[in-house]
Amino acid sequence: MSGVFNELREELRRALFDFGFERPTEIQCLVIPRALKGVNIAMQARTGSGKTAAYLLPIMNSMVGKVTESLVIVPTRELALQVASQFTYFNKYLGFRHAVVYGGVPYDEQISSVRDASLVVATPGRLLDLVRKSYIDLGRVNYFVIDEVDRMLDMGFIDDVRVISSLAHNRKQAYAATATLPREVYELLRSIMRNPVFLRTGSHEYELPHVEQIVYLINGFWSEKYSVMTKELAGKSIVFTNTRERAYKLHRQLSREYYALLLHGGMKQYMRERVLRRFRDEDGNIVLVTTDLASRGLDIIDVELIINFDVPNNPETYIHRIGRTARLDRRGRAVTLATKNELQVINAAANLSGSRYKLMVLNE
Repeated sequence: MSGVFNELREELRRALFDFGFERPTEIQCLVIPRALKGVNIAMQARTGSGKTAAYLLPIMNSMVGKVTESLVIVPTRELALQVASQFTYFNKYLGFRHAVVYGGVPYDEQISSVRDASLVVATPGRLLDLVRKSYIDLGRVNYFVIDEVDRMLDMGFIDDVRVISSLAHNRKQAYAATATLPREVYELLRSIMRNPVFLRTGSHEYELPHVEQIVYLINGFWSEKYSVMTKELAGKSIVFTNTRERAYKLHRQLSREYYALLLHGGMKQYMRERVLRRFRDEDGNIVLVTTDLASRGLDIIDVELIINFDVPNNPETYIHRIGRTARLDRRGRAVTLATKNELQVINAAANLSGSRYKLMVLNE
């Protein structure tokens, strides 16, 4: 155990040791000492940099176990489950109760769990439903977190965020976490946080310091893409397509030769959770075929390879996709199958992230 982790309570240090968290990441080194002093913090760091632990650890260091003591709002169900999973790791010796609140599932179990939960992780819509029905009182919140603020903006949740922030008016401390900081996000945070300290890592808006990027220049035919992809597949891999239909087709084909799972937005929530759990728990060779549902907020630290079977429509999505590997300072590879016309998206991503890629030409 080293660095700022030594400033945490013993129960957290023991849990960190048990789960192999030996050294804090750069954003954790910046955030945790200031957070322990009660400062309101808005943090900006690349995907996979450890932002979730950067706010959870100091919050849990201060918690005493009161009902609805801490609230984390997130844009998606998948991210809600991942934050709760990380909380469970750190909570091993503390025993705080928590609840996960999101739409698309029945209310009963969530209503029961929030009644005695010290930490609530929630998506905005379902949380406000429970507030309106008087199942949860946000006036009790001491520690308030807005995670993936930039994506909250993209998904149209900003009005809900403002409402939730106003209802959590008795809070002692607030945090915000974001991968990017456009002016709209900056102005939002200045308006709802009291004197926030803005902390940032990296010299670029997006950074991919440990991702080896390889781009194959191809003619775009399915058979050629499939051949190149299967030569590259190794270890725990995620393959991205641009549509649900192409994901279906690719999954069917891959399943004949590989242990392959399918994930997309049209699946029922319990099926998504089951797929993600199987993928997360598998140590060997496994392939997750997915759409951009998994391009943000999916935090599985041992993904070794990302393959863009289809090039996304914009450079930001490309960066978020390949950011699913090289998590928490690990190394990873990203392979993209692109036509000549699609190179402009990849070049724009390289400029945004300050990164480089190796071009492999298959068709002269």
